[in-house]
Amino acid sequence: MKIKDYFTPKSFVYSGEHQNKQTIIRHFHYNDKEIFETDNFEILPDYKSYIQVIGLNDIDKIKVLNDKLQIEEVIFEDIFSVTQREKIEIRDKYLFAIVHALFLKDKVFKKEYFSILCLENLIISFHEDEPWFLETTINALNNYQELRKKTSDFLFYHLLDLITDNHIDLFDQLSLKTSHFEEITLNEQILPQEEFYRIRKAFIRLKNNVSLLVEPLNTLLKNNHELINKENLEYFLDLIDHLTRLDGHINLARENLRNLVDVNINNQSNRMNKIMTTLTLFSAIFIPLSFLTGFFGMNFVHFEILEYRHAVIIFVGICILLIGFMIWLFKRKDWL
Repeated sequence: MKIKDYFTPKSFVYSGEHQNKQTIIRHFHYNDKEIFETDNFEILPDYKSYIQVIGLNDIDKIKVLNDKLQIEEVIFEDIFSVTQREKIEIRDKYLFAIVHALFLKDKVFKKEYFSILCLENLIISFHEDEPWFLETTINALNNYQELRKKTSDFLFYHLLDLITDNHIDLFDQLSLKTSHFEEITLNEQILPQEEFYRIRKAFIRLKNNVSLLVEPLNTLLKNNHELINKENLEYFLDLIDHLTRLDGHINLARENLRNLVDVNINNQSNRMNKIMTTLTLFSAIFIPLSFLTGFFGMNFVHFEILEYRHAVIIFVGICILLIGFMIWLFKRKDWL
């Protein structure tokens, strides 16, 4: 990547990690009767289109779409800049959304970038790598005539809803982990720091992915955009409701995690206090014993008691009695 690419206005520079991923563009035409795939970008009359762009490395190949659709170049800049945060941009003739899908794979939290362009009778989704939900969408178009009958904004909703459902499932998995942490904390054990940190970080990412979509979706519906069919309003309202509730649940979960941190610190403090109390009690018990051994170990010339035949047995007995008395005293005072 040349440094001039960073400063050239309206330059297309792919900023992701999949630099060697071959760019594949699939074009599906569908109506209420059928769905079929072609290898060109021609828009057919009486058909709606869904285009999947998988792999963003071949910029020249993807620019062909821009030449045909006449989308603002700043939008295509955002498509190639995969570090963009979640957003929905509302334009006169189209809608543009950037979403990051979070999921758990092999106990590692991963993130998938994709962006969507919604035009009249046309949906285009852009992906760095082939995600899990692409075939799900094609299967839905194949199997459900109702989906093919509806306008393209419903497919736009469908893709966002798939990601939201995935985020709800992920939240449920994170909640199970949180419950496990609660059990550990209530049993006064020490939290596993590394795993706890990963869960907190996942909640933060999920919070950003969810909350940033609620406001623009509300704005989209309030503006009565021409691309949003009135028949599909209820679906978008349902999507907003799911996102809002999920956002609230995430806030509660994050607050719970903060409380767990405080309880964990208290547990560690209490554990240390118990250790120090035990050590202090042992020290207190041996203080008088040390005094006695020191007293009777002094080198006096005349110390007749040391010459007594059973002096050692008496001394040991006194020490045992003293230990028993101190333990009884500590228990009575509730120190032990």
